[in-house]
Amino acid sequence: MKQVGTILNVVLIIAVAVLFYLHFSSEKSAPATVLSEVNEPVVMMEDSLAKFMSLDSNIAAKPIKIAYVNNDSLNKNLIMLRDVEDRIAKKEKELQGNIEAKKRSYERNYKNMISDFESKKNQYTIKAPTLTDKQLETEQAKLMELQNEIMQMEQSLQQKMYQFSQEQEQEYMIMKSEEMENYYLKVQSFCQSFAKTLGFDFILIYQSGGSILYSNPNYDISNYVVDAINKEYSQNKPTATK
Repeated sequence: MKQVGTILNVVLIIAVAVLFYLHFSSEKSAPATVLSEVNEPVVMMEDSLAKFMSLDSNIAAKPIKIAYVNNDSLNKNLIMLRDVEDRIAKKEKELQGNIEAKKRSYERNYKNMISDFESKKNQYTIKAPTLTDKQLETEQAKLMELQNEIMQMEQSLQQKMYQFSQEQEQEYMIMKSEEMENYYLKVQSFCQSFAKTLGFDFILIYQSGGSILYSNPNYDISNYVVDAINKEYSQNKPTATK
């Protein structure tokens, strides 16, 4: 009986193996199903914002007329910019002179106090042998008080000097910012007039390392802009610049 059970188990295992083989081989040999592509119309979904737009013929795309000005050409050739830079340099020199003058004034006061201290110290040294203990104590207290005043004065002068320098630097930065802003607005105003006169939609500014990687030289109007600005500026330039 034991041998019969063993034989049956072997037969069952073989039968299961055969069924697995037939199942997977039939899947591999089964012909692939071909899906036919149906050309169905695509339904366009309306944009969620489009229904709120009041569109008319003026919003349609139009051809545009573009020109550009080379910033290097402006920097090199505009007389107006030379005067702006001269005023900025003059202001910088003026404020730097104010700082140096204030520094010298503080240094004189400090040196005078040091000199006064040294003089009193020398007098104390000369008189010390003839002074009583009480007088020595009094003179030493005066010298110590003067020395503390010198230390406080040094700290105060450093703080005042720093504050004064910061004020001068701020004044310079404000002046420079205003000068450059006025310069830019004048160039921008002229280019706006230039564009309206000649029908340009955009006049860009090109500079090396900027956002425009390439510009066609045929659209460069730098020479015209520089020439016109220089003529207009020279005609209306004040007799003396500040």
